[in-house]
Amino acid sequence: MDIEKRISSRMKCIAGMVTPGKRVADIGCDHAYTSIYLIEKRKAEGVIAMDVAEGPLQSAKSNVIAFGLEEKIETRLSDGMTALNVGETQAAIIAGMGGLLVVDILRRGLEKMEEGYELVLSPQSEIPEVRRFLRENGIRIVDEQMMLEDGKYYNIIKAIFDPQNATDEGQDDTECVVPADFRDHYGEKLIVKKSPVLKKYLTERIEKLNGIYCRLSKETGDRVVDRMAEVSRECRDIEAVLDLLK
Repeated sequence: MDIEKRISSRMKCIAGMVTPGKRVADIGCDHAYTSIYLIEKRKAEGVIAMDVAEGPLQSAKSNVIAFGLEEKIETRLSDGMTALNVGETQAAIIAGMGGLLVVDILRRGLEKMEEGYELVLSPQSEIPEVRRFLRENGIRIVDEQMMLEDGKYYNIIKAIFDPQNATDEGQDDTECVVPADFRDHYGEKLIVKKSPVLKKYLTERIEKLNGIYCRLSKETGDRVVDRMAEVSRECRDIEAVLDLLK
C-alpha cells in the first residue's frame, strides 16, 4: 500500500512542518492517513491518532492495521486533547476544522502542553482568531505556509508553546516591520517571507471587493453606506499589505 496516493499535498505540507523525532498527537485524525504518513516517512517517532467520533476512529484503526503500524500508532477516542496525558507527546497536529473549534481545542488543552510543545495547525476558517489566541496565550508562531489546493487557499501554522519568552506583540524584534493590525489578520510570517500565495490571494480578494463596492455604489440606504465604508477600509489594508509583499 502506498500512503503517497492517499494523502493530499496539503496534508503532506502539514506533516512536513512537524519537527522530526517527536511523538505526535494527531487531533481529529479521521482516517489516520496523516498519522501513517508521519511514520512511513520517518517524520515522527510515534503517533497517538485521536478522534471524537467512533466511526472515524474505527476507520483509523483499520488503516493502521493495514499498514502494519500498530506498534507505532495508537488510536484513542478523545474530544480534542482531553484523553491526552501530559508528556505523552511533544507535538500535535490540528487540521481540517473551523478556527473557532481549533481555538476551543487549544484552550481546553493548554494544561496538556509543556514548554516547547509544538503545534501544527491548519484551520479552515477564522484564521485571525486562531493567530490572536496563540499570541495571547504564550504560543509563539515560528512559521506559516499558505498554499492553494483544488481552488481553495489553506494556511498552515507552526507554533511553539513558549509562555516564558513570548512577547505581548507575539513577534520577534527583527520582524517589527509588520504593523500590529496586520499580524493576526494576514499573518506576520507570511508577510515577512513575502509569500507569493498570500500575494495571489490578496490580489484576488481586492478585485472581488472592488466589484462589491461598484455594486453597492448603485444602491442607497444607511446599511449600504456602512458596508461601503467596510469594503473601502479592507481594500486600504490589503493595499498596504501588498506594498509590504513587493
